[in-house]
Amino acid sequence: MLDERKRLVLRAVIDSYIETAEPVGSRTIARKHDLGVSPATIRNEMADLEETGYLQQPHVSAGRIPSDKGYRFYVDALMEPYVFTMLERQKVQREISGTQLSPERSLHEASKLLALLTQSVSLIVAPSTEQLVFKHVQLAALDDKSILVTLVLHPGIVKNRLIRTKRDYSSEQVTDVSEAINHKLRGVTFRDLGPTMFTEVIREFGEIGRALVELILQGLTEDREEQVYASGTTNILNQPEFRDMERAIAILEALEQKEHLLSLLSTTSRPKGVQVVIGQENLHSAMQGCSLVSCTYYVGSDVVGTLGVIGPTRMDYAKVVAAVDVVAHALSSMLTEET
Repeated sequence: MLDERKRLVLRAVIDSYIETAEPVGSRTIARKHDLGVSPATIRNEMADLEETGYLQQPHVSAGRIPSDKGYRFYVDALMEPYVFTMLERQKVQREISGTQLSPERSLHEASKLLALLTQSVSLIVAPSTEQLVFKHVQLAALDDKSILVTLVLHPGIVKNRLIRTKRDYSSEQVTDVSEAINHKLRGVTFRDLGPTMFTEVIREFGEIGRALVELILQGLTEDREEQVYASGTTNILNQPEFRDMERAIAILEALEQKEHLLSLLSTTSRPKGVQVVIGQENLHSAMQGCSLVSCTYYVGSDVVGTLGVIGPTRMDYAKVVAAVDVVAHALSSMLTEET
């Protein structure tokens, strides 16, 4: 464990490096931070921190910069929380849950807002169709042989199909069929559907049931995979760490790989709360100069997706952690209200 003075020096070095992106010397720390000790003492403490792996020296004549180990200790034990004001939180909520926005559009807006708040790359994974739950099926008779089928899935997906029937249906009959289908399917997930359920729907509801099954199967085929919404990709290019175009291109190419992004933000076996993955902790080699801050979002008590921010290891962790948390809560609140 680090003693109190080493903790203060390490936090001062990391705070300064996050702000300036320049190696930090003992005189800078003495001038900017009132630690109550001389530059020589600070220099000795920095040397000890380098020896134990918390700091590193890029050049012999340069100051020190944090190592991944230093950032990890900083995030876990040293950084002071960044707190959004109530007004800022309310603004985030309004941006995400505007009255004219569909839940799908809100995912786009949340991604854009998170990128703006953090000046980094933001990612949001939407639930796959297999995770969706039937909320409501509405049938509307347009005439005796034309019925509009509207399938509402939770959270926030709507599918429509106009069907032409061979037999005539009155408005009352369409309403009765609609109520019966809702009774049978409400609360069932796409994952739980199978040949038995499809056969029952077709047998009980005839050509309307067959059209509904076709709509369901089309949705399963089109939208089986989780979708990733990304924003702020070019923010990577604004960071001094990525002025080397070869390095920047490697990261941008990694961000184009959907399977990799899904693995980064997988909801499987994730603990609750905000998670931080730093530098070499990333399994993808192109991402090992980056950190990922992520959090699951919910509908009620059910996890339905993940959102996160990718930036350099020299990111402002306190603000990014707070931003990810605020946006995740706002998105969860909006989606829960839609249920």
